[in-house]
Amino acid sequence: MRASAVPARTIGGTTFMQRQRVARRVKEKTSRPSFLLPALVFLLIVSILCYVWTRIKVVQYGYEISSGLRAKETAVTARNERTLEIATLRSAQQVEKRAREELRMSPPRKDQLVIIR
Repeated sequence: MRASAVPARTIGGTTFMQRQRVARRVKEKTSRPSFLLPALVFLLIVSILCYVWTRIKVVQYGYEISSGLRAKETAVTARNERTLEIATLRSAQQVEKRAREELRMSPPRKDQLVIIR
């Protein structure tokens, strides 16, 4: 041990130089901008927006399907009504009734008949 060496100043068991180095390292680590947290927040927001968008689309498509099914039921009902009406109008009794009442027709007289052989 040298007697002429100047002892280093110590504060709390560490030298002043060591504390400065540690402080610089801490400053360097904290002063660098961290992109990890904003990137994670951005990804979280984007994923939430995607989830909400898909839920909205599912509900919208559900309404469209329901509307289409109602339109189909209406069309089927209308078709059934028209089929029944056609069947009714084609019956011989209905044709004769309409001819007598609406068109004021009567059965032909004997002199109006032409027999084709």
